[in-house]
Amino acid sequence: MYGDTVVFVNEEGPTFAPDLHDKAVELHDASTDTADVVTLNPPDFSGEPQATVHLPQRVPYGFKGNWVPTTQARRVGAMVDSHQRPYRVIQWFTGDIACHQIRLIAENPHLELVGAFVWHKEKVGRDAGEIAGIDPLGVIATDNIDEILSIDADVVLYNPPRERYDEIVRILTSGKSVISIMGGWNPKRYEVWPELKAAMEVGDSSLSGTGLNPGLSFELAVLGSSLCHEVESIHIKTCERQSTMSPVFIEKFGFGRTEEDLRAGEDGAAEIFDNLLQITNLICEETGMPFDDASIVFEYEAATKTYDEKFLIEKGTMAGLVIRAQTTHRGVPKATIEVRFLIGTDWVTPEFLAQAPDTGWLEVHINGTPEHRFFHEMLETEKIVRTRSTGTRAVNAIPLIVEAPTGLVLPSMATMPRIL
Repeated sequence: MYGDTVVFVNEEGPTFAPDLHDKAVELHDASTDTADVVTLNPPDFSGEPQATVHLPQRVPYGFKGNWVPTTQARRVGAMVDSHQRPYRVIQWFTGDIACHQIRLIAENPHLELVGAFVWHKEKVGRDAGEIAGIDPLGVIATDNIDEILSIDADVVLYNPPRERYDEIVRILTSGKSVISIMGGWNPKRYEVWPELKAAMEVGDSSLSGTGLNPGLSFELAVLGSSLCHEVESIHIKTCERQSTMSPVFIEKFGFGRTEEDLRAGEDGAAEIFDNLLQITNLICEETGMPFDDASIVFEYEAATKTYDEKFLIEKGTMAGLVIRAQTTHRGVPKATIEVRFLIGTDWVTPEFLAQAPDTGWLEVHINGTPEHRFFHEMLETEKIVRTRSTGTRAVNAIPLIVEAPTGLVLPSMATMPRIL
């Protein structure tokens, strides 16, 4: 009889304290080529097992396992075990990323599109499948909020051009959970937070933000910090070409406008990217770094020559943008997200590109002991596919968020199951 790694188990899950509660171990009987999982009561390993689970087949030598609390196992397996029908989904806004999500939903038997909310009048009355470039789905788009909220649905995929918590409050109150690619990561610093909490309690619903940055960048930062026994600071950098994005976002970001015009107005990047501070604060909370302040600054890069391929950006107007969100302690940066957008490398200066990630589009630098640096690169030739991955993450999160307890589901609370 051969045993593998012992796992210490208590009521809260795995622990490494050797004197607490039961110990679980996998045992392989070489004479019968069978395996059992047994629990033993410390400190006596020589006694009979408290419980034995007979496994249906032999476990290979060296195979490792762990104890998973029942609550966690239910969340991960909810897609196939707990839900007796497809998840009913409403798509809120129907831009390029949202159309990608509609196509993913249409292809998956565990998902059903039941509603589509649109902003543009010319989309009202059209079939959501037609809007997404596929066969009709029998779901007619509407711009009437009361009408869309009356639909029986489990979750709303919320894809606005910016954070709109007035709409999110109404959705949550109606009993539908929300997965957003433009907010909801950690909105506790906003005045609307008490209203959001109340809406989730009334609607028995959940709110979660996901995406690539914020989203994947946060998860890589926290993952990297787990390799350190001390963390001084974390710096996230991205560099993304925007010429493949829709004209709506290009205009919203401020491309083609003068720096004077951008700094004088309250719209543009300042309106969109304040949400980065949700993540820098959360990074500090999750890694235990102290913080007492947070700020965001913008730097504009003038076009070195006129761009007129898909839209007009005149020389001297904005062709590049840097957003730097920082959470600090006594003036010292602790968590920084530095987002670098450009229309293309031919229209900005070499100095602008010099501070971009060394490899790929995303770099996460953990200034700790030991020090770590992570890079992420999407190996796609069609650049627009990269932005759609944001929508893919939202669709993959549907089972977890629908089955989650009422309330805010922080990125640190979400192990991402795959439904696609």
